[in-house]
Amino acid sequence: MIRNRKKEKTPPNFKKLDNALRSIGYSFEAAVADLIDNSIDAKATKILVRFVLQKDKPLDLIIWDNGTGMDGKKLREAMRFGADIDNDMERLGKFGLGLKLASLSQAKELEVITRKSGKDHGRAWEVDGISNGFETSILNNSECKRTITDFSQDQSWKKSGTLVRWVNLYRVGNNFSDPEEHAQKLLERLRKYLSLAFHRFLGGKARKINIEIDIFDGDSSLEGLPLLLKSLDPFGYNKTGHKDYPEKFSLAGEFSNKLSIIGHIWPPNSKAPEYQLPGGANSRQGFYFYRNNRLIQGGGWNGMMEPEPHRSLARLEIDMHPDFDVELNLDVKKMEIQLHPPLVKAIQKAQTKAGVDFKKYLSIADKTYRTKPLTAKELPLIPSNGLPVELKKFLISELKIKDSKKYRKMDFKWTTMKKEKFFRVDPESDILHLNKLYRKQLTKSSKG
Repeated sequence: MIRNRKKEKTPPNFKKLDNALRSIGYSFEAAVADLIDNSIDAKATKILVRFVLQKDKPLDLIIWDNGTGMDGKKLREAMRFGADIDNDMERLGKFGLGLKLASLSQAKELEVITRKSGKDHGRAWEVDGISNGFETSILNNSECKRTITDFSQDQSWKKSGTLVRWVNLYRVGNNFSDPEEHAQKLLERLRKYLSLAFHRFLGGKARKINIEIDIFDGDSSLEGLPLLLKSLDPFGYNKTGHKDYPEKFSLAGEFSNKLSIIGHIWPPNSKAPEYQLPGGANSRQGFYFYRNNRLIQGGGWNGMMEPEPHRSLARLEIDMHPDFDVELNLDVKKMEIQLHPPLVKAIQKAQTKAGVDFKKYLSIADKTYRTKPLTAKELPLIPSNGLPVELKKFLISELKIKDSKKYRKMDFKWTTMKKEKFFRVDPESDILHLNKLYRKQLTKSSKG
């Protein structure tokens, strides 16, 4: 049916829209990662993330890269919400929104200074830019050069590059009691997140990129020692936990060319940072989704099951085709993957060449975990010196311990303590400290 209705444009309430866009839900780390995506798309080989300290002011943040830069026309388009970015499937950027939404979710103002063929261009989203009807400010040449000089003169700009400045980190940047300590904590948060999210680039598995983080004193124009990020590869074990893994799983039907799945089983008892990961190994079991070599999701079962300690060795490396974003409900923040029922079934039915399906794989990972050898600190403590021989034999018999290598000897030591304490165990030295005050009552005045 053809509708012949009168139409009227209904512009949004720009002030309320400003608040809504700033509250889209980016975490600080995810917002920074979104801008690093842009730097990687710009073919950068070096990226600097710089916290700027200035007396009695909230923190600012600088993200600089040595990429291809932009001319004035491309910068204008990049600063537009819903930018008409090219359709290169290898790009990490997706909606043409990340630069603006990520930045304004964390900072009051956004400035971008970029150089192309030796010529500088700059634009800014100021505090009232959205409220004034999506109005950006154009920076003149002297403003561009001043920002470059003030915050990145130690970097090698040459003929191209881009500097993004977040002015006033209003969510995480307000801590005047000890701004430097606060910046160090934020730096550590970023280190953990970025080292994992971009580990394929940092390790050179994709293409080699260096990312550094430092703290800059904006009052004295002195930069701190840069921290060069190292790859935190969730599959970076030296020896596999099971001889049959890693192994590829094949999906049938419509998903066969959309996802590439490799199952891994970590070796048990690993203390490696790559296994422990931020948050702990148990929370990191499950799916690792990658889009164009960038980690989108690091662990979790996406509603298919709950995390369980005996599955903590199981990790699946999943590369998804970029044009599969819609089916996976990948959002603008690139923080969340949702699996629809047909895909869940396809993953459950996926098999290795040997015919091992998803359920059997989990069973193998579970068994590998349960049969892990005990570490020295996990061995049971058996009283040794200070007990009658008959009692020691009785304890070993009761605990069914046949091999002396399967337990730790625990000694006794009489120690001065407060009267309300009877004993204290020192797990590092395997000593049971007994209170001297009660020695006579315990030993009946004998030497034992």
